[in-house]
Amino acid sequence: MVVTASPLSAGGIDPDKMPGQVQSVSVAQLDEDRQSDVLPNLLATQLTDVSLNDEQGSQFQPDLVYRGFEASPISGVAEGIAVYQNGVRLNEAFGDGVNWDLVPEFAVNRLTLESGNPVFGLNALGGAVSLDMKDGFDFQGREAQISGGSYGNIGGNAQYGAQWGDVGLYAGASALHDDGFRDQSPTQLEQGYADLGYEAGRATIHLSVGAALNDIHAVGPTPVQMLAVDPKSVFTYPQAIQNEMELAQLHGTYALGGDWHISGNAYYRHFEQHLIDGNTTDVEACKNARTEFCLEGHNKFPGDALYDESGHPVAVSELPAGATPGETDHTMTDTQSYGTAFEISSQARLFDHPNNFVAGASYDHGSTDYTAYGELGALLPDLRVAGAGIVIDQAKSPTAKPPIEEPVWVNGDNAYSGVYALDSFDITPALTWTLSGRLNIADITLHDRLGTALNGQHSFTHFNPGIGLTYKLAPFATAYAGYSESNRAPTAGELSCANPASPCLLDTFLVSDPTLKQVVSRNYEAGLRGKFPAANGIVDWNLGIYRDEVADDVLLLSTDVNGFGYFQNAGTTRHQGLDASIGYTEAHWHLGLSYSYLDATFRNDLTLSSDSPAANKDDNIFVHPGDTLPLMPKNRVTLTGEYLVTQAWRVGADLRVQSGMYLAGDQSNQESKLPGYTTVGLHTSYTLARGFELFGEIENLFDRRYYSYGAFTELDGLPPSVSLTNPRTYSPSIGRAFYGGVRVKF
Repeated sequence: MVVTASPLSAGGIDPDKMPGQVQSVSVAQLDEDRQSDVLPNLLATQLTDVSLNDEQGSQFQPDLVYRGFEASPISGVAEGIAVYQNGVRLNEAFGDGVNWDLVPEFAVNRLTLESGNPVFGLNALGGAVSLDMKDGFDFQGREAQISGGSYGNIGGNAQYGAQWGDVGLYAGASALHDDGFRDQSPTQLEQGYADLGYEAGRATIHLSVGAALNDIHAVGPTPVQMLAVDPKSVFTYPQAIQNEMELAQLHGTYALGGDWHISGNAYYRHFEQHLIDGNTTDVEACKNARTEFCLEGHNKFPGDALYDESGHPVAVSELPAGATPGETDHTMTDTQSYGTAFEISSQARLFDHPNNFVAGASYDHGSTDYTAYGELGALLPDLRVAGAGIVIDQAKSPTAKPPIEEPVWVNGDNAYSGVYALDSFDITPALTWTLSGRLNIADITLHDRLGTALNGQHSFTHFNPGIGLTYKLAPFATAYAGYSESNRAPTAGELSCANPASPCLLDTFLVSDPTLKQVVSRNYEAGLRGKFPAANGIVDWNLGIYRDEVADDVLLLSTDVNGFGYFQNAGTTRHQGLDASIGYTEAHWHLGLSYSYLDATFRNDLTLSSDSPAANKDDNIFVHPGDTLPLMPKNRVTLTGEYLVTQAWRVGADLRVQSGMYLAGDQSNQESKLPGYTTVGLHTSYTLARGFELFGEIENLFDRRYYSYGAFTELDGLPPSVSLTNPRTYSPSIGRAFYGGVRVKF
């Protein structure tokens, strides 16, 4: 097996010669007898050091966490993993987020996760994910499946692949509906992907297209007191995400001769997202004029009066008599992005030694229209917000003071350029030296469509080097060690929300604020890995240690004003740990065991704003070197097994154990942790006849109640019938669930 050494590499490199951790899995094999959610859920049971944070409260929009770095769909999460699909950057242009629901899992042939390779560009602080998609040359035949199960789940996909001489065609589509395991949380996913390729002689060229239209009601974390009464309960809704995506890509290679290849890639991608988020609000009747609404300040009329977009104060009579005010926040993101990359690679010998060389350049451009506004509404006793059609616009007030809530319409342009090279040189048959580097240039421009406050231009440049050695100690053992750097530029959302004196409404509003520094990660890692025959099978194993020193890490900090926060550089953080895994494969058995230890800590004394109960009267907490970053589990164990009972019947199981972690907002580690958990899953498949297969799965076999995300919330502004005193909020994970289906192959 070989893996790509860069996003676009035409050739490949033996992963045993990479000076870092490399994990590569066939998604088609992993997904064969399991219910399809999205890729991170599948990988959390299979890969070392991979865990999930579920801030959205939906299994279709999780955060993939690797060594404490995230690839998340959530605006405001620091994105520390670069993700590519056939060489196309999937980190969204406006905020670097990764919407896993847009990836057509059925069309992914192989996924590779690797650390310490700077050629993957921006956001590869902790590592990079490469998705190799199916085409008509590696997938032939017709396949269809339909499945269903718990919580109104029903879905299916169909695939077709064929090769006619030099021409190959692959096409597939999928659809899924799920009522959700929590109240008010249905999901509808629709995806399609196709590839038309020509491969003859020295040339290959492929035209790939993809599309998705998904509607996800992700209800987020809920106060623990509500979950204790009903694990399905939700806190303030509606909360809905609608994602739409279209992608067209042209990519190919040409053999120049003498083991030299040139590769090219060009793409266009459209992404549109609509968010609706029902919340509590700080709007209330003015203290000195009970017929008028006020917002912030001293809640006195007229200085703190609530204004609408027409420039008029809002009267209490706009809501039903006795109604508790609420707010529905609306955001719309519309991104047109395009890019190109060119690469030259060679596997020609150098000084009569084996050598693998890659050099290239890439350019990615995105233009995003981002709009947001808050709508006043009535917060009903069931915590649903019923909109009143009144847009909040405190900018129309002559006396309002920050934080000011107003509609936003901004255009963000980002241009990311990179030049890179990697060379892997065999000094001896056992010793390989790898040298790499990439120059990243990021230009970000904001254009305010409603005024001038958000106008801004920012540029960031950084050169990321990499160096490493691998040494074949014996046929069954290789030692590796490496050093590398990676960086990410602050996003438009972070750059425009970085002033504690003027915070913005999280995930919604931007304000004119100071710039932020770019984040730079310095990675050190070393380890041993190998494989050897044993008992008619093969044992593969890995033992590694790593340390990532992250300078100028960016944190999202909350304030005592419900829903408002800001971004801040937070000195240095450190991610260090240990990975260990061992697997055994033979004709009838596959067993895998992995353990990861993560120590993710702050390295500076910091005073941070927080809504934690441990905050002082000024809503500050005090962080000291050695305090653990929130949402980072120290210990994680996975155990997987599959057994071929007969040639027709396969059974398997997986076990996940994860230790507790501190809640978001508890950077000072003064509150109790989110509890750890253990889950067990079973899966099986049975071939009734050639090409006709039944499959089934049980998730969370023992119906354990556990939580994958925790934070704090303000409890003011609730209806009188709702009495809550504990600000801790959790995102519950799915209970015991059953799924089954049928697959037909021709």
